[in-house]
Amino acid sequence: MNLPELGRRAFLGAVTATTAAGALAVSSASAATGACGASSGHDMVQGRFGAIHYRYARPARASGKTVLLCLHASPGSGIGYTNFLAEMGKDRLTIAPDNPGFGLSDRPRDRSTIEGFAGAMSDLLRALGIDKVDVVGSHTGSATAVELARQRPDAVGRIVLHSALMFTPQEIADYKKRLERSVPETLDAAADRMPELWRRFARFRSELGDTAAWQLFWEMNRDALHSGWGHDAAFAYDFAANIRKLRQPILVLNPKEGLSPITARARGLMPNMVVTDLPWSEGLFSGHAAEISPLIRDHLDRKT
Repeated sequence: MNLPELGRRAFLGAVTATTAAGALAVSSASAATGACGASSGHDMVQGRFGAIHYRYARPARASGKTVLLCLHASPGSGIGYTNFLAEMGKDRLTIAPDNPGFGLSDRPRDRSTIEGFAGAMSDLLRALGIDKVDVVGSHTGSATAVELARQRPDAVGRIVLHSALMFTPQEIADYKKRLERSVPETLDAAADRMPELWRRFARFRSELGDTAAWQLFWEMNRDALHSGWGHDAAFAYDFAANIRKLRQPILVLNPKEGLSPITARARGLMPNMVVTDLPWSEGLFSGHAAEISPLIRDHLDRKT
């Protein structure tokens, strides 16, 4: 039996255990145990576009809380949730998959769409035997969270969005024009720009340390020629129209960043949605995981 299969069996056992009493079984082949008894690991399942890679953290004992699914921004992968997984995994199974074409998940044959990302996340839930999740989404992940809730309203409970993509058509055109220059045309061009991109990562190196920052940097630049597919998918998605269709309780986090005035447009849009301003700039789930976890936990654990 190979290591991924060992890990998957242990993980699926843990999913079942979240609804039953008793300790969670952990396979040493695929999981590590932290000082507080929580365990973490990573594995893969098969979805419509091929392999879907995911990271997870879970408490030492079942809590009965709803599984939390964390959907990442673009470019990047679930590695951006590493610190957040450690926080939220203390009292619930928390999963951070890589979108198709990002991280270690297989890239689709055709250009990505938010509908495709959400469909792949639905495949992940079915493969893991998970019937119900709360969802956290960041930037592109916010659009994916909305679409997953639209596609699978029965499977999605409460929602947390880091930014609301309430763009005007002109803003989308302006963003796309700026981002065009960020995607290299050749691998040689991608390699040439790496030193400068790494220098710009100084803030993350200060917040996370060189090793963790390098891992995040690598995930953001792993597939350089297709790194714009996530942004393109988000800009093509009608976020404003689709979020209005949702009935789930939604918490929108609005830190001080470039999207802050755009996210603010969601304030008062729907009775089931609350927009909360935050004092931090960037690195919400990496550099400020300990600060935002209580806020998110409060929203997720409310009974009404």
